[in-house]
Amino acid sequence: MLNTSTSLISDVIGNDSENAAFVYGVYSFFDKLANGSLLFFIVGAYSKGHPTELKWIMATIPIFCSACAYGLSYFGHKFFSHKLAKITGINQ
Repeated sequence: MLNTSTSLISDVIGNDSENAAFVYGVYSFFDKLANGSLLFFIVGAYSKGHPTELKWIMATIPIFCSACAYGLSYFGHKFFSHKLAKITGINQ
């Protein structure tokens, strides 16, 4: 999922090397902020009385997110790759 998101960000940035570091930095900051806050609340809510539920949540959320990332990447490639190729000037 990290490779897919980084690839999509690099496609959006294109040849704009002046703002690339800022975009990657903002992406990294918000990624860490979102993941950290989500883990903080999930572990805080389920660690004391519901350890079995916490184990299931920690096991199923990454699998679900991976399946969603795959599905969205496939959908984007299937229906929007020709638009991205036009924007970037890549011949298909």
